[in-house]
Amino acid sequence: MNNAPIVHPALAQVSFERAIQPLLSRPQNYAAAGLKLVAYQFPFLDVELDWYRHGTTIMLRVDGTDYPYRPVSGWWIAPDGRPLSNGDSGIPSGMGFHTAGIENEPRCWFCFPGWKEYHNHSGHQDRSWAFLRPDKRYTVLGLIQQLATDLNSAGVHRS
Repeated sequence: MNNAPIVHPALAQVSFERAIQPLLSRPQNYAAAGLKLVAYQFPFLDVELDWYRHGTTIMLRVDGTDYPYRPVSGWWIAPDGRPLSNGDSGIPSGMGFHTAGIENEPRCWFCFPGWKEYHNHSGHQDRSWAFLRPDKRYTVLGLIQQLATDLNSAGVHRS
């Protein structure tokens, strides 16, 4: 699959920043819900999620390249920004959290509607991003908040 940008970077940046503006302008509102803003430099947004079921936190990187034409991509990262992948300890697995790479990427990926890897997967062509995009549950912040909820589900364990 061709991953070359298809949206002018300036347009994607405006759309992505508009989508995450509540987090950028009021991070304290999200911190109380277990979502902490770590860094933002387009196209990447780094947040820390409270993984309270396992008594820890985990860092998430969200890639807004080509947003909103294409869905965002996301993966777990180490504090130094290195993508976490199969073989790294302490990463979520099960219930849609995949530790093995996809699309020639060694990093983890999320098998949930609204995330790029889900929509690019051949088994999920029945739910198009164009159809989901207008639904508020699939905004960038909606996806992150749902991911935090899913992360703390009973079927998710640490690798």
